[in-house]
Parts: sequence; C-alpha cells; structure tokens
Amino acid sequence: MRRGRAGRCRKRHKIRQTLQTIVKGDDSCGKLRKWMVSQSSKADFGDTLDLVPFNFPDTGRGLKTKKSISPGTVIISIPLSLLVTTSTVLNSPVGLLVKRWKVVFTPQQLLSLFLLTELDKGEHSQWYLFISSLPSDYTLPHYFSTEELNVLPLHVLLAAQQMIQRCRHAHRQVAKFIAVHWKDHEHLTSWEKFRWAWCTVNSRAVFVETEAGVEGFVDLSMKSENNVALCPYLDLLNHASTARMQAGLNQATRKYEIVTEDAYEPHDQVFIKYGPHDNTALFLHYGFTLPFNIHNSFIFSVDDFIPLCKRFQVVCWDKKQEVLVKHELNRELSCTMEGVSWNLMCALKILSMNWDQLQKSERAVMGEELSPAVELSARRMAQHLIRQALAKSQAQLAKLLPGEALSPHLSIAHTLLMDEVNILTVSLQALT
Repeated sequence: MRRGRAGRCRKRHKIRQTLQTIVKGDDSCGKLRKWMVSQSSKADFGDTLDLVPFNFPDTGRGLKTKKSISPGTVIISIPLSLLVTTSTVLNSPVGLLVKRWKVVFTPQQLLSLFLLTELDKGEHSQWYLFISSLPSDYTLPHYFSTEELNVLPLHVLLAAQQMIQRCRHAHRQVAKFIAVHWKDHEHLTSWEKFRWAWCTVNSRAVFVETEAGVEGFVDLSMKSENNVALCPYLDLLNHASTARMQAGLNQATRKYEIVTEDAYEPHDQVFIKYGPHDNTALFLHYGFTLPFNIHNSFIFSVDDFIPLCKRFQVVCWDKKQEVLVKHELNRELSCTMEGVSWNLMCALKILSMNWDQLQKSERAVMGEELSPAVELSARRMAQHLIRQALAKSQAQLAKLLPGEALSPHLSIAHTLLMDEVNILTVSLQALT
C-alpha cells in the first residue's frame, strides 16, 4: 500500500516535470515574440512589440513599455490568424476527428483538447513557442487540496467546488472521446494534463465571439464557456482594477486590439483590466487576489434573513418576501468598505414593518423615513446580521495559524478571509 502511494507520487511528479519541460523554456517570451513575427510581419503588430516582458517585484511577470504611451494608443494588436479560436480547433487534425465522429464539445472543452494535443507534439507543434510561454501550473481552485479548499470562505468554497466539478465532468467527456475514437492517444487523458489545459483557457482566454457556422459542431448551452480564444502575448499583461482600456476583435483590421486610456512613461508596467471583479472572482477565474481591491464586497442573501426573522419575531414574512422581490430588494444585499448597501438597509426596514406600515412600503423604497421604531429595528437587525457573519469569518480565519509562513494557496485563502473581516468590521462600526 505504501509502495503504491509512493508510485502515484512519482507519477504525478513525472507528469509535472513533463509539463515544466514542455511548457517552460529558456527565454520563452523572447522566443514567442520572434515566432509571432515569423508567422506574420512586424508591421502587423504596431506598438505591441514596444511592450517587453519583465519580472516585476510586486506583480511578477508582466509587460513594460519601452516608450511613452498616451491615452488612445493601441498597445496590443494581434492578427486573428495567431489566435486559437473554436474554428482553429475544428480545422485542426483533432478538430476534424471531432467533426467526423459528431462529438459535440463546448468551446472551452475544444480549446482544452487542442492544447493537450499540441502539448503532446512538443517542438513539432506549430504552437510550441506559445505553449512554452504558458505557466506550468496555476493557483486556481482546481489545484487546491481538500484541506486548502476547506479554509476558504463558505461562499467561495461552494463556487470553487462547482467549478472543479464542471472541470471533472468536462475531463471525463474528453477522456471518453479519446478512449473510443483516438485510442493511441490515451496518454493525453490524465487529470493533471487536462486540468492544466482547462485552467489555461479558464484564466487566459479573451472574449471573441464564437464564429458563425460552427453551431452544429459545438455545444453553446453553457454561456460561461462560449466566445473564448487564446491570444499569444496578450496574456502577459497584468490586471489592475483602476486600468482604463477597451479591448476586442477589430473587424476592419481582423486583429485583436487593446486600446489604453491611460498614460505611461518608459519602463512603466502596462496594465489592463479583466473586468470590475472583486477578489473572489479574481481568485475563481484567474487565481490571484489584489490588495485594496475597490470592488470587494460581502454579499448576503434573502436566506440569511430567515434566522434573523426568528430572532426578531418578524411577522408577515411571506408578504414581505413578495415586497422584496417586487422592488428588487432581494439582490445586492451587500456591505463594502463604505458600509451597508442601500438595498440591504431598505430590505431590513421592510422586515421591521408591521402590517399597516407594510401597506406604505413604497415610501420606504423611495427613501422616506416611516418611523423611528422601524429605523432602529432595521439598524439592530443589520448589526446582528453582520456580527454573525463576522464571527464566522473570524472563526474560519483562526484555522490559519498566526505566525506560520503560508503557502501560496493558503495566502489566497487568508486574503479572502481578511477581506471579509475588514469589510464587516468597518460596516459594523458605521452602524454603531
């Protein structure tokens, strides 16, 4: 038994070494630039090549500019022919095999399968230098152990488990296809390799609409896995929540372009914005968090009101639920570093009303104060709700022993928990 466990460890280590050997190369980013030019021409990239890879002390690998950049500059311009799209995959040898056997995958599954096949080709792959520039592993939930997952805030844990389950299901479908229709490539079906490919697409894909004409060959039912494409070099740009930019496929030039609305001086790191994401979303989709993320919030749900109703003896609960839904007060029930959201406080005022006051709930939604008693009750409810949530976050945080050097995975969990504690503490102080 002990020998078997050691054997599995050696096997995992060998797979990891294979990925590192193929995916990591000397000066991989420099070689990637040369390959891109060789596939097109310098003129096709505009100012793209003025952004050069650099290892920054605070953010790690990123791109710095060799010259001044003014707002409105196209900083990234990548020909469509260098993007890995759904059509790229379907027109490749493995894509033709998929079409031949009428196997229907989502775009994310197709791109993951494509990465697996190109990874397996090694230096013989046309995409070898792009694959060589990619990380060999990720800090996404899929790489967390069960123990590490269980330290995460509960809502993050539940979302992470759903993502992992989806990846596992996608892996089984791809492995079955290979086992049935491509038996001499069953070595591609390991979970470690598929996880790497899936997480590469998950964390590095850009939005490009799935091309017309492929509908019969792909499963477009899962919106989160549609309209994905891999764009060499662009994925070296790091995210900043304050970056201002526009990105998309320019139909006139047939290039994927990013236009910055910020100004940069020579040797500055250039940033883009992946979206208005809080740290939970950044972790789940990209595998990192940001300090002082302006988009962070703590989200409550209507379900959190149920124990609150018992404690504060709330009456007419069914009717009040209808009022919450009618005025859309069943969403955006949040706290931020600026305090309790208007929706949350208004919802708690609805819960605090008696039957007669409930008939005038429209006035509360318009911002009118119905009575001092309702205001006081809503404030007390908010304090209790936040104290309960804060106690849970603090208890979860206590699982991470103070003074210990944390692994990258546990550091992410620590950041997410501290985000919650800080937001809830500030919100509670504002109420008291």
